[in-house]
Amino acid sequence: MSTIDPVQARRARAERRIGSPRTLAALWTAGAALFLLGALLGFGLIAERNSGRQMALGIRDFDAEPWINGAWYALPAAFVLLLGALPLYFLVYANLIGDPRPLPPMDPFTIALAGTTVGLLAFSGLWSQPQHVGFTRDEHFATVDTWSSSAWASYWLPLWLPALAAALTVVAFVTCTLLRRRSSRRGDAVRRMLAAGRPVPGTITEGVEISPGTRTIASWRFTYTDAQGVQRWVKRTNAFEWQNAPKPGQRVWVLFDPARPGDTSRIFVSRSSPD
Repeated sequence: MSTIDPVQARRARAERRIGSPRTLAALWTAGAALFLLGALLGFGLIAERNSGRQMALGIRDFDAEPWINGAWYALPAAFVLLLGALPLYFLVYANLIGDPRPLPPMDPFTIALAGTTVGLLAFSGLWSQPQHVGFTRDEHFATVDTWSSSAWASYWLPLWLPALAAALTVVAFVTCTLLRRRSSRRGDAVRRMLAAGRPVPGTITEGVEISPGTRTIASWRFTYTDAQGVQRWVKRTNAFEWQNAPKPGQRVWVLFDPARPGDTSRIFVSRSSPD
């Protein structure tokens, strides 16, 4: 038994985390961890691909296998750790600002991909180099084999692989920037419509059935009547936990643009309150 309300205690802890130096330091730490894990991923890519590059280029070293080939496990290890660090970064940022919805100014995908690019460049000296460029000479059988197109692709791997990682970094940055601007515009639209009028009540007509203890992404529908007296039905697709899945008959609050009541991109719904 406790003499402290656990709900109020959690709310108080969450409020203390908003904008606190400790939470900001945790965000920087999570970002640094993402960058380092990205660099580890770059190292793992070299370790995993170097043996294949040796085979494609006819690089034979019967006396000693390069130690980098034995470090292939760094690739799956970095990948698994990144899967845990990415949502952690979003969680820390949500605690910092007190809102889980806005995207962070520097998204974790860009940070991780930038680390991968740096890792591929920093460890580029670990790639095995061929004795001859363009052909493979077999001293035992006294034969010379000209490189195929796949061999040339393997030869230029130390250049085009980090270039690809850099291109993906730019794509991730541009994509997340556009998504962040879109979210900001949607937020501005909601604030303007709230200033102009109040949400109207609506009703859920099609809910979502989820097994207990699970989470899913599913479609649901609600209906409401606009300012002109026209009843409208709107479909939405969202992620739900089993305990908060929408049920038919539940009340919702709908905010829409009176000037464009049929524009579904300007229809917003709240299942909690009209505020």
